[in-house]
Amino acid sequence: SRDTFCHLFPRGSELVEFRTMTLSSSASAPDLRRQGSGTSGSLQKAGAAALGAASSQANLTTTLYLQMKEQGKFRKNFENVPPAGRSITVPLADSAERDLQPETYFPLPATPINERKFRRLSHGPGEICVHHGLKDQVLPSEAFRYGIRGQVGASTEATMKAGLKLGVAAYQQEVAEMVYESRKKEPLGKPYTRGHSIKMLPEGFGNSSGVPEDGKRVIFPVEMKPDTEEVRLQYKFTHNNFNPGERIQRNYNWPLETQDSSFRFGLGAGPAQEGAGAKAVLNTDVEDDGTYKKTRLVQKSVEDYRNVQHPKVFAKVHAKQGAEGPPIDPEYRFGIKSGISDYTAKSCIQGYYSLEEQLPDQDLGRCVKPGRRNITSETRAFGTPSVRTDIPAPPPGARSCADTMSYGDECSAAALLNPQRFDARGVPDRDFLIRRPKEELSSLVEACNVEDMDFDAVWDEAVALFDDGLPLVSLDALLYVHTKGIDHRVATLHSGSGPGLAAYTVST
Repeated sequence: SRDTFCHLFPRGSELVEFRTMTLSSSASAPDLRRQGSGTSGSLQKAGAAALGAASSQANLTTTLYLQMKEQGKFRKNFENVPPAGRSITVPLADSAERDLQPETYFPLPATPINERKFRRLSHGPGEICVHHGLKDQVLPSEAFRYGIRGQVGASTEATMKAGLKLGVAAYQQEVAEMVYESRKKEPLGKPYTRGHSIKMLPEGFGNSSGVPEDGKRVIFPVEMKPDTEEVRLQYKFTHNNFNPGERIQRNYNWPLETQDSSFRFGLGAGPAQEGAGAKAVLNTDVEDDGTYKKTRLVQKSVEDYRNVQHPKVFAKVHAKQGAEGPPIDPEYRFGIKSGISDYTAKSCIQGYYSLEEQLPDQDLGRCVKPGRRNITSETRAFGTPSVRTDIPAPPPGARSCADTMSYGDECSAAALLNPQRFDARGVPDRDFLIRRPKEELSSLVEACNVEDMDFDAVWDEAVALFDDGLPLVSLDALLYVHTKGIDHRVATLHSGSGPGLAAYTVST
């Protein structure tokens, strides 16, 4: 059967007709079964609920078309022509506060009680998250125990000693089991026997490491010889390992003329004249070879079309409205003047919002929901800092490679982009500032094979640079004194007041 119910209820000054239609359904359905009054009670309840929902929805929302029509934002010239399209539904009291807090002004319907346990996110305060099948289950009492009750009198000790043999019976069983392979290689209470004859030295297993070697030399072996040219070419062919600034050699068989330093590719046009190339580009009246263009006779209409359709360089585009343009007043402006709005382009750019509307919302950058505010009287910053200077940093040698924590003792981005002079060899700049004894510095100078250097004189002058009088000199001070001596020799040689170049030449 198909039933149609019509209800009329007022809304403002209008009468709105609400229709509820039920589709065809079987008469034997429990909800549509006829009662004594001749009308289904469930169907009456459904119609009343739909009517109430429609009434409450009509009081809260409207359409954008009706809202703009009531505000008079557009003009309707034809009253008998209905508007086309479908207007969107908007709230009656639309505001930014309602849009940002829909859970307060437009709350969703609550989940039914019998459906809550099937939702993963519907947990009450302090409720343990368990599977929905374990909720509302009836647990046994505390005295309940799982398993099967054992026999009275059978203890664990008696079970372990069952089948224990002693004396002659135990010896006979051991002799009988001697023939098994597992008995020989895996005796009870002893390790696995593999048949190896191991003789352990008094120092223990393994070979000694020998003389300890410095880890810095292992990581940065300065004694290692560089790769030969043959090895470098091999890596260049297999891995494209080019030196900095090295060009790609394509092994072309160039003619002998290309070896000249003045050789240039292309066709030479005689001696080049300065400015002739730019002149040829800007002069459009001649051909590329310098000859004047040939005169061609064409129709005037074709030439006029070309001048109008393709304007010349630096000339404005022809409007195709006659020689002097369209016959209109110079003060004429195209378009229709807006007469339904008081807002201008200036007001739209400058804005016409009041001071209250320009202020930020109350919940900007903070929570305004009761029970969720973080209010404290302390002035400290909450959370864990990115650079952990509040805890002691572990030694660099004891840190893990997986430790991504920053303790504030690492180098900056400037140090990574501009490394130290000998950082590639594992020698930081602070090693040049460490004061060392004379024997250690002498060994460093001899290892570097510095020629024409009086070490004792340089040492005495470097010691004088420090005011404490200790026989310790840094490598930086030693290099400073040596460089100062070289500069003095060069200045004396160039001035001509010195003994000459022969006095500084080392005899071989």
